[in-house]
Amino acid sequence: MSRIASIVALIIAGVVSYALWAHLGRPIDIVDVPRGHLQCLSYTPATDASSPLNAKDGLFSVPDGMIENDLKILSQYTDCIRTYSMLGDQGKTMKAAADAGIKVMVGIWIGADDERNELEINRALELAHQYPQAVRAIIVGNEVLLRREMTGERLARIIASVKARTDFPVTYADIYEFWRRNPVVGETVDLVTVHVLPYWDDPHPVSIDEVQAHSRRIIEQTQTLFPGKTVQIGEIGWPSAGRTRSGGSPTLVHQARFVREFAAQAESIGVPYNLIEAIDQPWKRMPEGTVGGYWGILDKDRVLKFPLTGPVSEWPNWKLAAGFTAAVSLLAFAWALLWRKPITAPRWIGLGLVAPAVGATLWALGAQLGLIVLNNWWGWVWISWLMVLAVIGGALLIYAVAGGRNVPKPAGFDGVVSAFRNRKFDGAQLIGAYHWAVMLPAVVLALSMALDGRHRDFLQLAFWLPAAAFLLLHLQPSTRERSDQPQPEEAWVAALLLIAGPFAIDQFINLEAVVWAATCVMLSVPWLGFAIREAKRIDLAFRGRTRGAIG
Repeated sequence: MSRIASIVALIIAGVVSYALWAHLGRPIDIVDVPRGHLQCLSYTPATDASSPLNAKDGLFSVPDGMIENDLKILSQYTDCIRTYSMLGDQGKTMKAAADAGIKVMVGIWIGADDERNELEINRALELAHQYPQAVRAIIVGNEVLLRREMTGERLARIIASVKARTDFPVTYADIYEFWRRNPVVGETVDLVTVHVLPYWDDPHPVSIDEVQAHSRRIIEQTQTLFPGKTVQIGEIGWPSAGRTRSGGSPTLVHQARFVREFAAQAESIGVPYNLIEAIDQPWKRMPEGTVGGYWGILDKDRVLKFPLTGPVSEWPNWKLAAGFTAAVSLLAFAWALLWRKPITAPRWIGLGLVAPAVGATLWALGAQLGLIVLNNWWGWVWISWLMVLAVIGGALLIYAVAGGRNVPKPAGFDGVVSAFRNRKFDGAQLIGAYHWAVMLPAVVLALSMALDGRHRDFLQLAFWLPAAAFLLLHLQPSTRERSDQPQPEEAWVAALLLIAGPFAIDQFINLEAVVWAATCVMLSVPWLGFAIREAKRIDLAFRGRTRGAIG
């Protein structure tokens, strides 16, 4: 029976490996972009090493020929770009656009520094008048009011001064709310340029199914607010990677769907639009989290991320993922056979389900961490640490499911510290050290997500495997904690995970947040006995002090 069960389980693992990824990688039909061409795209010439993030006085350099090559590529998909500054190498965009036959919405970066503002204005007007054939409009300031860097009245005076120096249409770009609060700006500009970025809406973004109607409402509100003005969309788009916010899930298919559905209905909306953005900007991951780096239609290597016509797949290389998952499953079965001890039929079947789950998790985690990693050594250390934790957790889970009855009870905090001091570990201390290697980053992340999670990624893929392994091993009598042992360190970590994890849930439709919260709770369960005893100890101590004070 055991042999038959092992064969059945292996077949189950193979079928699950294939079926799971075939489903995740299936082509999704989406409406085509009309003529396969987009109206306008935001463009910032930048590299990993040189970007606005490390600019000095607005200046940073880019490789020779990069801008010209970028615009040559972009001309295949659009005949317009929007820029944000003309200082330094960014100013090369004007000549390159003129040579490529591309129109430019010329950006002038405005902020609190009047001297810098004057430099920006002078340089932008100089280039605009030098290449008039490439100019569509001049945008004086980008979300200056949103950033609270100046009042509407002061901004209106700056806009008026620019209008006095040029015949090109002059506008300002911001979200609807700050146009509404500052009507003086609307009275000054020639065009009203509104940003529609549903993913960043507060407090709760809508889902991809509702987002087109939501976007149309914002546009209609802007048109109603300024009935005598021409309204255009300065930024609209959807990210392809990053954390889910309420109903807003950033995936490749969702980005493709948003862009293509909006482009298809743009003419009926009746306003020109500019998509954010042309090319992924990895440097934005620092100020905005992972999601900030993945708004581009093209990736950082200038490759189109999804076709503008035809079906789109979230995992176009899903067959590789299925092969990896099946290989992990095969390794798990081979490992189980090396134990040379009987495995019951239910445990074989459990292994047939868990092994592909481990393989799929590791593949998906690797893909996620590849998007998260920053261009520095500690970023690589961090993602390597998370991957190692997941691999060990997957091995422990496989062992727990297939018959891990001899795993020692993990040593407590004092035992782990003692092992590090003595540089000698027994089995219990090794398991205890791994517990802490998982729990410490988990509790830090849980607190961070609960207190300020707007720009942080959910990392349940890195932690659910060890969480499930800890829970299963805890339920086995040989590894269950003994209730007579006080371990305050474990107690506090368990309490913090139990409390902080669910606070990351912004709405219950956010499945990513729900799974993260469930993972935190699952991590806390093996140590909850310690937390309960610690709570009782604190309660007794408090009561004792209270009685002493009364006495």
